[in-house]
Amino acid sequence: MFTSRGKKGFFMSIENMIINSFSQSFKKNFYNELVIGKLAHTEFKDGVKKGDEVDIVMPGTVTMFEYDGSTLQDPEMANVSTTKVKINKGKAFHFELAEVEAKRVLNAPDIKQQTQLAADYTNDAIKQFAAGVDASFANLYTRAGHYLDDNGEAIQLDADYAKEILAYMQAEFQRGDGKGHTNWIDGQMICIVPPEFQFYLGKLDDLKYVESGHEKMAKGFIGRLCGWDILVSNNIAQPENGVFYPLFGISGKTLAGGISSDLNTQSYVPEKSFNTCYKGYGLYGVGAPRADFLGTVKISAPLTLSSRS
Repeated sequence: MFTSRGKKGFFMSIENMIINSFSQSFKKNFYNELVIGKLAHTEFKDGVKKGDEVDIVMPGTVTMFEYDGSTLQDPEMANVSTTKVKINKGKAFHFELAEVEAKRVLNAPDIKQQTQLAADYTNDAIKQFAAGVDASFANLYTRAGHYLDDNGEAIQLDADYAKEILAYMQAEFQRGDGKGHTNWIDGQMICIVPPEFQFYLGKLDDLKYVESGHEKMAKGFIGRLCGWDILVSNNIAQPENGVFYPLFGISGKTLAGGISSDLNTQSYVPEKSFNTCYKGYGLYGVGAPRADFLGTVKISAPLTLSSRS
């Protein structure tokens, strides 16, 4: 077992360093890796097992009432809704770290660089876990309260249709329930599209892709159009060949997710080997408690280049 001297003479094994860095990196970076999950209120849950049902507390709402100038009525309790999500999915990892790589971590000049090298072995797993959660969120398109297609068929995209879909969904969300409630919150509306949709949006002069310096810069973000912050994801649902279901909703308020707070990482040395192996797993579950805040479009988006004159 390799050990490294930390602050105040504390010794930490390489095995524990990698496990600790895995846990720290997971909790620090997991949310940043979500794209479709930006539509969800997602909570870490301790000690969950597969099959558990957990409570996710969704952002609350209050109700306006008519006011006639007299004393206000008694205050209502803010309506904080709780939705139950079943932890029914999981992702596992299992890898072997060569002795020479463990020594490379050990011989780094300081704890900060040792931790960074150790994190290099965990980052890809975190990305893959987040992608699995995103894909599960994407498959909730079947719950969408706002649904658009071409009389049951997929809408075949061109640049004009790509923009028109965004404008149509904006109108659907803004209309609300006709009683003063709207499903549109300025600055919090997100649509997530596949790269094929992005291809057609890229033909528009009025969508300016943003590479840096945007106040809402996030993973997958390409710009804003018709009031939507547009994010791109490879994990958009595609249950039929060549057909995609982009999602529309409100940041942090449309979907719900429960995630195990630990990746349950363990190390061991197999028989007849000098190398250390690492294994672990993460559990999660997703739900769509606010289907009225969720929209989808059935599209076909074949990639074709414009012919040159």
